[in-house]
Amino acid sequence: MRKYKIIATLCIAISILVTSCEISEVNVNPNSPTVVPENVILPFAEESIARLMCGSGQVMAGIFVQYYEGIDNHPRQVQQYVVNEALYVEWDWNDYYDGPMISLKKMIEVAKANGNHYYTGIGNTLMALCLGNITSLWGDVPYSDALDGANNKYPKFDSQKQIYETIQALLDSAIVNFNKTYNGRKPKNDDILFGGDIARWKKVAWALKARYYIHLTKRSAQLSFDPAQKALEACQNALTSSSEDLQYPYGYSASEYNRFYSFARLGYIIPNSSFTSLLSALNDPRRDFYYKKKFGVATLENSYFTSPNSPVFLITYHELKFIEAEARLRMDENDPQAQVALQEAVRSSLIKICGDAVPQSTIDSYVAANAVLSGDFENKLKSIIRQKYIAMFASIESWTDYRRTGYPLLTPNPNGDNPQNPGGAIPRRLAYPQTERLYNKNFPTPLPTLQTRFWWDE
Repeated sequence: MRKYKIIATLCIAISILVTSCEISEVNVNPNSPTVVPENVILPFAEESIARLMCGSGQVMAGIFVQYYEGIDNHPRQVQQYVVNEALYVEWDWNDYYDGPMISLKKMIEVAKANGNHYYTGIGNTLMALCLGNITSLWGDVPYSDALDGANNKYPKFDSQKQIYETIQALLDSAIVNFNKTYNGRKPKNDDILFGGDIARWKKVAWALKARYYIHLTKRSAQLSFDPAQKALEACQNALTSSSEDLQYPYGYSASEYNRFYSFARLGYIIPNSSFTSLLSALNDPRRDFYYKKKFGVATLENSYFTSPNSPVFLITYHELKFIEAEARLRMDENDPQAQVALQEAVRSSLIKICGDAVPQSTIDSYVAANAVLSGDFENKLKSIIRQKYIAMFASIESWTDYRRTGYPLLTPNPNGDNPQNPGGAIPRRLAYPQTERLYNKNFPTPLPTLQTRFWWDE
């Protein structure tokens, strides 16, 4: 018996020696590839960006600009201008970096290695959108030193000025790539947003350039360029109708639904009475699509933006026309084209939201009554931003507009004065997540409050 054990042991040893040289070849898990192709990464990145843009970051911003009132769970704290650094902000921050941003970085790397200009351009465009969102929420954020996993556990925070320069550089690069000819693998059904239509992607890149230039209007005197002029130039190369909007079409799969639906369905938020009063005073047709009355009480549940299959707007033609109207006003307050752009913006929003449910005559009457510019610069700007505020419901862009223009005029929550939000004014930023504060040795000091202003907000 002992003899056979020895022989068996020797056989095993010989087998190991013979196969050891091939172990690296056979010990490969086909379900864990080292390189994932671009067309596999893209749909995940697109869906995850949409999910974040209709999720908790948008809800917190919407509470601050009084689209919603937080009445339960964490939104009730946000209503009091208390932002728990270990809850929503922690989740959103991690979801951006660990979700679409790291995925887009990988997609861009693979696309560049393959010489695939179109996936590179789409990746750069979506990365710019992610950066624009996170800097609008947190200000200085890691990027140039980030997205490297365990190789760099303590990424530095790029200044917001650097982030905006990076955004424009990414979009410039995207446009260059979209202008090239490529005969290899092209995006098709994996591109949930545009089905691989590169001409539409190029217009979106220009539209995002306009959005992020107009963000900088408070910094005009310190910049080497006029952000209003740059925004207008970008508008002229961007979307030409609502049919070219960048929006995520929830509902194509039964296994997923619009994240905003959960907040409304669970009763965490309801329409803010100041917003419903504004729409009622203007007899705005969109009020029946933004919220509903249930037993005499306004509810967000199952409205245009809050059904399981509701679309998520990433950037739209009507936003672009509002940007054009403001840019023209800032360059020449008597430019008649500013009002033309404003009226097109309002009309496009009404048609997009209301569709055939509202007669054209009603839309014409609303535009004639509410999209006319008069008075001095401030009155005209106030009119533009008020209508943009209504049209940009369920978007963080209205919070950015409020911080950089002061419009619409909002009254802060009287219970919002606390150590995190000294003075009680409407918050200017989100708190950084707890994990960054505790574990990133490059975390900025001193710890900002919700009233600490961003670079473009100073």
